[in-house]
Amino acid sequence: MIKMVNVKKTYPKGILALEDVNLSIGANEFVSIVGASGAGKSTLIRLMIAEERPSEGKIFVNDRDISHLSHKQVPYYRRKIGVVFQDFKLLDQKTVGENIAFAMEVSGMKTSEIKKSVPKILKMVGLLEKQQAFPKQLSGGEIQRVAIARALVHQPKLLIADEPTGNLDPGNAWEIIQLLLKINQFGTTVILATHNKEIVDALQKRVVTLKDGHIIKDQKVGRYSLKK
Repeated sequence: MIKMVNVKKTYPKGILALEDVNLSIGANEFVSIVGASGAGKSTLIRLMIAEERPSEGKIFVNDRDISHLSHKQVPYYRRKIGVVFQDFKLLDQKTVGENIAFAMEVSGMKTSEIKKSVPKILKMVGLLEKQQAFPKQLSGGEIQRVAIARALVHQPKLLIADEPTGNLDPGNAWEIIQLLLKINQFGTTVILATHNKEIVDALQKRVVTLKDGHIIKDQKVGRYSLKK
């Protein structure tokens, strides 16, 4: 599914974000990426979604080298993956249903297909009854569910969630994690970047730990710990 080979990322003025990163993530895995602020988690995610390009090394997703995609190729690549951020990036002037439909319209789906798909996706994330509501009428947890629903419009085999619970209270945060687990059970690989120790420890899934731009630990069934 994902393979990173000898990846290095440096920014201007010699700022080192990642170095010597070798990481393989298989189909149907649920992997938590953890580390202190500045450890390299966000850079790793940006490389996976082709928002950044590695300074050295290769990144393969489904056997495709995405290390140097052109700007024109990036939108097509992202249509094959789902991405969820901490800031929800919803359109406030559109209803929940319209936010989902808009993502489908942009990707060129037919109107008839959109009408069938929107209710199905909202039902999956438990928000069918909120289809006509606007984002400002929703709780933080519900808004994040909409963001996840939008990321699922292409039925991706890979879902990347960057701190999706960062702005949520513990109850709503755990509901989002339960939803990600459900999506994973349907066959989607889930990569979760988080600093939430309680969630990582409760998941009992694979944990990859970053420190100072290096992978210092890769546990098949792990707990949140920033020590080697």
